[in-house]
Amino acid sequence: MNKVVIITGASSGIGLSTALYLSEKGYKVYGISRRDFHNDKFTHISCDVLDSEKIKKIIEEIYLKEKNIFAIINNAGIGISGAIEYAKREDVEKIFEINVVSVINLCSIAIPYLRESKGKIVNISSVAGEIAIPFQACYSATKSAIENFSMALASELKPQRIKVCCVRPGDTKTSFTKNREKTEVVNDIYGQRILKSVQKMERDEQRGADPIKVSNVIYKCLKKKNPPLVCTVGIGYKLLCLLSKMLPKKFVNYIVYKLY
Repeated sequence: MNKVVIITGASSGIGLSTALYLSEKGYKVYGISRRDFHNDKFTHISCDVLDSEKIKKIIEEIYLKEKNIFAIINNAGIGISGAIEYAKREDVEKIFEINVVSVINLCSIAIPYLRESKGKIVNISSVAGEIAIPFQACYSATKSAIENFSMALASELKPQRIKVCCVRPGDTKTSFTKNREKTEVVNDIYGQRILKSVQKMERDEQRGADPIKVSNVIYKCLKKKNPPLVCTVGIGYKLLCLLSKMLPKKFVNYIVYKLY
């Protein structure tokens, strides 16, 4: 019996790369994303991750068809950038709904099936959740929330033998960059800082790692009997996150301030 894996945000970027990679490794992959999409290597279902009732129905139907659900990979997410002073409430609510609330919702729906399979939950975080980025405060906050949620959930589910792992990519070259919602305000208060900060961030992303590197880390987490609670992608980012924990927060924040 093929192990069934469900991936959100599977029509592009890390999600698509991972869906294809896991399909090649012998997993039965179901991808969920909002837009219509087709690929011969895996089954795609169009659904907004915020549609709780439809997500629940999809999970039930997959289980009835396949008789197992081995893993859930919560990858769907969005980014917004700009100064908090100019952030629109609806944009803030949207990023938390997609990046955090939809993850919690899918986990709660999937847990009964994962209990049966003694399966795994992989939540996609970000180095920006460990090292907060100015003018990307809401995104950093959502990814920090995902890491804390994942650790708490791992403790809750440990007696049920469901493993939870949080994968933390750094800069990765995907369409996430061009899809980021921006508030590029130039005025006497912030000057060019917002624009320059976002431009640097986007340059770093487009020079970043191929998403297949993240897919490989996710695959290793699925293969391990006891995957790490948090797994940072790339030796350089592992070192950065380690230094962030060891050095005084004020000093780390100053370095980030100078960079952005």
